[in-house]
Amino acid sequence: MKFEKLVLQNPCSAEEELNKAGVKTVVSESNDFYGANSLETFSSASGLTYTHEDADGFLDYPTSFAGKSANYWRKDAGVKVWAYEETYDNWQDTYGMDAVMVFYHSGHGNMDNNGVFQAPLGGKWDNRDWAFSNNMAFANEELRYLFWSTCFSLRVSGPDNPVRTWWNPNKGGLRMMFGYETTSVDDPNYGKFFWDEWKKGKTFARAFLDASWRISHNQVPVVMAAGANASDAINRLNNERFFSRTPVTKGWYQWQWIGTLPTRSFASERSVPKQLSGIILNNKFANDEFIAKIASKVGVTQKDAAILLDPNGNRMLSTKEVHTNVNNQGALNLYFGKTNIQNASLLDENKAIKIAQNIISDLGLNEGIKLTLGNIRHCFTSGGTLKGSGTIEKPYAVETIVQFRQSHEGVKSINSDHGLIAVSIDNDGRIVNLYDSTKLVLGEVDKRALNASSPPDPKGSSGTNTEAQFKKKIDRILADSESKSSVLHETVGYDFSGNLGTLVHQKEIEVDFGQNLKKRYKVRVPLE
Repeated sequence: MKFEKLVLQNPCSAEEELNKAGVKTVVSESNDFYGANSLETFSSASGLTYTHEDADGFLDYPTSFAGKSANYWRKDAGVKVWAYEETYDNWQDTYGMDAVMVFYHSGHGNMDNNGVFQAPLGGKWDNRDWAFSNNMAFANEELRYLFWSTCFSLRVSGPDNPVRTWWNPNKGGLRMMFGYETTSVDDPNYGKFFWDEWKKGKTFARAFLDASWRISHNQVPVVMAAGANASDAINRLNNERFFSRTPVTKGWYQWQWIGTLPTRSFASERSVPKQLSGIILNNKFANDEFIAKIASKVGVTQKDAAILLDPNGNRMLSTKEVHTNVNNQGALNLYFGKTNIQNASLLDENKAIKIAQNIISDLGLNEGIKLTLGNIRHCFTSGGTLKGSGTIEKPYAVETIVQFRQSHEGVKSINSDHGLIAVSIDNDGRIVNLYDSTKLVLGEVDKRALNASSPPDPKGSSGTNTEAQFKKKIDRILADSESKSSVLHETVGYDFSGNLGTLVHQKEIEVDFGQNLKKRYKVRVPLE
């Protein structure tokens, strides 16, 4: 087996450049490439936990290239409303959302009944500490790519759509926008996962949607592209992979999102198994010969068969037609290229399941593991304009995402990023992407041995103890007595994220902080 060093690509250029291993986020120059604001402590809103890590994960990779450091990364009290409004949004040609080609904002977000996006900030300026989309005027200077890592920032349901909220604030040059239809999970990995997915050869849109999927399958990420006309916007949405300073004429918006069919809802799974054994797990893609065999089956020939290694231990074998990637946690991703978005006739669900089962079997991905059909979701698209008749198209599905969960003794995995196989299939029946994070099960561990350091409580019950632990964890999230939480989804199953799979009870909750601000949290309690 031949190994070579992977040359990482600069997202500002189609030319490949060598990245400096270990370089972290660089903020030192006014090159007008990147800028970020992140908020964990707000001037007049409840706090968040992981937004600084989120922004750091986004800035870290692109700023590691020579000459591509960030103009700024402002946090908490340093984030003020002047940076979001026309007069000062390119302050000193260095600071503000329109001072950089790519701007990343991580914090709270909300949208009112009139389609106005709202974001609380960290400090008062002009006696104000909230930013509103109807006060923004961007992309007439430097901004071309706008990332809102917030709740409700790019809505696509009911009366809301990207045209309604973001047509007027965009003064003509914006190329793409990224955000959420729903509340989003407070998680440190959005920015990092975006670049992890992009480095697999994916477009910006695909990388953003797949990164969010890895954090939660219950939130709805959205990507929008602008264009001079529908054809131009659709092309950009489905092909843009490198940042460009070239402004785009505003004539049409096209957007995509991952969600569910309107008629479908998913039930929570809360039954507790009688046997509470832990399971010993192992990486099934540790064998490079196995990876090369899979790559060969999907079209990577012997001539292309060198395994490329990056400084973090990720491995890749690729051609122009297919990208084979195994990350340092042992998850396989096969990216076959772009979806045929012209075909609006939804693929029959049973046919999609059969196609997914066939490729899993053909590649031997189900050998030695047990899979159970999980939830099925779809990738949708729509478009519109405020020009002329003000057309807003009816959305339609362009992909079916078939998910299989790994199970042991009938108990499934609970993770969004581990212990599953997801196959994305377009309406032509062509596989677009396959993600496999299942693991080999080497054996069981008696749960009593795992808890041997603590004798069982003779007067306690596991159910009571579990709910008590949930309450303690949720109480820590609730910032004050005015905050309220509700359970969006809960499940009992195995946590496949480590080398020892343990049984856990997981709740995905939504916290209402007041002021129409909400956030999602994943809370896990081990079953005893």
